[in-house]
Amino acid sequence: MGLGAWAFVAIALLVGALTALAVRRDLGVPLRWGAPLTFATISLTYALALTLGAAQTQALAFASVAAASVAIAEIDRRHYLIPDLLVAALMCVALLFPFVTPAEALTGALCLGGLFLAVRHGFANTGRAEALGLGDVKLAAAMGALLGLQFGLIAVAIAGVATLAVAAPAALRGGGSATQIKTPFGIGLATALSATALMCTWSGA
Repeated sequence: MGLGAWAFVAIALLVGALTALAVRRDLGVPLRWGAPLTFATISLTYALALTLGAAQTQALAFASVAAASVAIAEIDRRHYLIPDLLVAALMCVALLFPFVTPAEALTGALCLGGLFLAVRHGFANTGRAEALGLGDVKLAAAMGALLGLQFGLIAVAIAGVATLAVAAPAALRGGGSATQIKTPFGIGLATALSATALMCTWSGA
């Protein structure tokens, strides 16, 4: 492998380490179990992406994103929390992600992060600051850095529809509205991020 490929391996190892640390801290899984499971997830996902015809660097980037996204979804489901460690892991991938140019990554990060921050302030002005957490804002910025603005907006749209689809039945059972049900948005964002990254991997975007 060339220098660039080895850099991707280093990023994957760093993402794996950050993910294992987050899983240990926020899910209580010891490193002796969490680290092997994390790296096994990255390896299997990498092998699957290669089997589907992805380039080596694309496959490794997707595998790293998928592993971090799974951890984000589970931690947010349990604790309504998106760890900074995992956002940092995604940003590490974005440094060498093959799908977008540096200019597109910067534009995506600023636009999506800024959009979510504006929405958060909008909720805060109506007395509902908890409706969108800072973790969601940081994750949106990481998604923009990874996918660029176009695919980042697609991922956010998918996440929004999926989250509302999950919240609506609970709202109907409870007699409230879908917007009043506390559903962790990070689950939808992380899932949509992995799905969109896979779409980019297949399309060679």
